[in-house]
Amino acid sequence: MARWTGRGTLLLSVLVSFPVAALSLVMAFVSLPVGRAVPLGLGVLGAHTALLARRAAPRAVFGVVCVALAVQAAVSGLFLIMPSVLVFPFAIYSLGVYASRRFAAAGLAVAAVAAVLAALRLVNDPSVTAAGLRPNPFLVCGLLVAVVVAAWILGLYRRTQLAYLALLEERTRQAAAEQKERARRAVIEERNRIARDMHDVVAHSLSVIMSQAKGGQFLVRSQPERAAEILATIENAGRLALTDMRGLLGVLRSAESDSESREPQPGLRDLPQLLDRVRAAGLPVSHHEHGAARPVTPGAELAVFRTVQEALTNTVKHAGPDGRAVVTVSWTLDGLSVTVLDRGNRDGAPAGAGHGLIGMRERIAAAGGSISAGPADGGFLVTARLPYAVPADEAAA
Repeated sequence: MARWTGRGTLLLSVLVSFPVAALSLVMAFVSLPVGRAVPLGLGVLGAHTALLARRAAPRAVFGVVCVALAVQAAVSGLFLIMPSVLVFPFAIYSLGVYASRRFAAAGLAVAAVAAVLAALRLVNDPSVTAAGLRPNPFLVCGLLVAVVVAAWILGLYRRTQLAYLALLEERTRQAAAEQKERARRAVIEERNRIARDMHDVVAHSLSVIMSQAKGGQFLVRSQPERAAEILATIENAGRLALTDMRGLLGVLRSAESDSESREPQPGLRDLPQLLDRVRAAGLPVSHHEHGAARPVTPGAELAVFRTVQEALTNTVKHAGPDGRAVVTVSWTLDGLSVTVLDRGNRDGAPAGAGHGLIGMRERIAAAGGSISAGPADGGFLVTARLPYAVPADEAAA
C-alpha cells in the first residue's frame, strides 16, 4: 500500500508539474530575449525536476529550488508572475512534512527571507517601474511571506496526520499480535484441561486392564504356566503404559497442583443432569434423541459433554433473556452427531473468536471428530460429529 502511494504521488507530480513548467517556458521565450530566456528556462526545469524527489530528499529539493529561483530572479523580477513559482511553496510544504523539525524551522526562516528578496526584486524590476506598475512593496512582501507560512503550516499538519496514521498502524499490528498470542495461550490452556480429562479416562481404562489381567492369572487352568506368564506380561505392560501416560500428562500439567481432584469425568449419561442445571439457571432447553445408542469411547463421551456444556454456557451468556436452546443427539450410521441450536437476541459476540469455541475444537479433534459453529436460523448452531468405538475383534483384525 505504501509502495503504491509513493508511485501515485510521483505520477501526480509528473502530471501536474511538467505542464506548469511547459507553460512557464512558453511565457519565458515569448516575453524575453533568447539570451535571458535560456537561463530562466533552465532554472524552471531544474526546480520542477527537483520537486519529484521531495519525499525522499526534502532538504536537497529545497536547496535546489532556492538556487533555481535565485537564477530566475537574477534574470528577471517578473519570474514571480510565472506559474512555475508555485514550486517554491510546494518545496516548503515538503520540508515541513518530510524533513526534521529543526531543519523545517530553519527552512521557514530561509524561505521568509527569500520571499522578501523576491518581492523587492519584483517591485524594483526595470520593466515594472518603466510601465508605472510598481506595487506596494509591503503588500507584496506580506503576501509572499503569508504564502510561505501557510505552506509550512500545512506541511506540519500533514506531518502530524502521517504520524497519527503510523501510530494507528502500529497499534493494529500490536493488537493482531496480541490476539494471536491470546489464541495460542488459549489452545495451550485448553490442551492442559484436555490432559486432565484424558488422564482420568486413560487411567481408568488401564486400571481395568491391569485388574483383569491380574485376575486372569488365578482363573486360567489350561497351561497355567504359559497363561500366567502371558497375563503377567499384560499386567506389566499395562502398568508401564499407565506410568508412561501419567508421566506425559504430568508434563502437560506441570503448572497444576498434585492435590487436584481426579474424580471420574462426565459422559453422555450425565447430559440430563446438565440440562436440568441449565434449566434451573433460567434457560429453557429441550432435548431430543434419535436412533439406537451405540458404543463410543470414553474420550468421545467426555468431548460431547464438554461441548454441550460450553455451547449452553455461551447461550446463557449471549442469547439474552429470550434465549432458548435445543440439544439433539442423533445416532446415525456414520457416527454420533450432537447439535446445540439456540435462539435469542445475541449480543454480537464474534463466532469462532472465544476461548470456549477453541476448546470445543480441541476436544472434538482429540476424540477423532469434527465440529462446526456459526449463525443459523436466527441463532447460533454448534454441530459435533464423532466416530463410534471400534469393536475389539475389528480392532484386532
